[in-house]
Amino acid sequence: MSRFNMIGFEQETQYKETADMTTPTNLFDRKELYRMEHTSKGISIKTAMIPKHQRRKVIYDNMHLMEGMTFTATHSFPQMLPYNGNTDFKLVSFNDRKKHTGKDEALYFFLDDYRFRNQLWCDLERTTFSISHFDYFFTPDFSLWRDLPTEYYNQQNTFRTRFVGLFWQLRGFQTIPTYSFGGLQSFSYCLEGLPSHSVIAVCGLSNRKDAQAYNIWCYALKRLEAEKCPTLILVYGPEIDIPELHTPVKFIKDFISKRFRHG
Repeated sequence: MSRFNMIGFEQETQYKETADMTTPTNLFDRKELYRMEHTSKGISIKTAMIPKHQRRKVIYDNMHLMEGMTFTATHSFPQMLPYNGNTDFKLVSFNDRKKHTGKDEALYFFLDDYRFRNQLWCDLERTTFSISHFDYFFTPDFSLWRDLPTEYYNQQNTFRTRFVGLFWQLRGFQTIPTYSFGGLQSFSYCLEGLPSHSVIAVCGLSNRKDAQAYNIWCYALKRLEAEKCPTLILVYGPEIDIPELHTPVKFIKDFISKRFRHG
C-alpha cells in the first residue's frame, strides 16, 4: 500500500470511529448531517482533523470528497442520481446568491465559468456550506467548447460537473443534473454520467447564434432523449421550436429575457 493510501486508510479508520460515536444518523436527514459535520467556516470536521502537513496531499483536486461515489465504465465520470422532484421554484444566479434566502429557490450556474469555477472546484467544501440554505441546486454548467484541437478540457469539465453534482446529491441536496456539449465529437462522452429517467436541465442561450449552433443544439436534445429517456427537459432560455422531440420541455426565462423583454 502506498504512503498516500496508508495515510488515507488510517485517517478513514479514525474518522469512522469518531463519526460512529457522535453522529446519530437516524435522527437527522443528510442535509442536516452535512451542516453538523462542518465548522462555521464550512470546513469539514473530518478534513480539519488531518494534520496540516498531510492535508494538502489528501484534499488535492477534491479526492477526499469521493466517498460514496460510483463511476462510469468508459471515462470514469461520477454517475449522478436521477432527480424527479419539484420544478416550480424561483431561479437565482450564483452571482446573486448572497441576496436571497434560498427558500423555494434554485441556484443556477448558466454563467461564464470564471464566475464560479474557483469557488466550486477549488473550494468546494466551503462554497457548498455557504450556499447550503438553498432548497435546490442545478449542477455547475462548466463549459464544453467546439472545435478545440483536443477533447481533454471538455472531458475534464464534464467530470467536474458530474462530480460536484453527485457530491451535492450524496449530502442531501436536491440537485438537478445539467447537460452540456461541445462539437459533434463531444457526443462520445458528454452524456456519460447523466442519470436516466430524470429531469435534466440544459442551457438554451447560444442556440440562436447561427444555423450550426441551432442544429447541434437540437441534435443534442434528440441524443439526450434517445439515450437517457428524461422525464422532463428544463431549458434555461427563450422558447424555441425543437422539431421531432417527444419529451416534455419546460422553458425557464433567462435573466436577459426577464430584464429587458416585457410581455
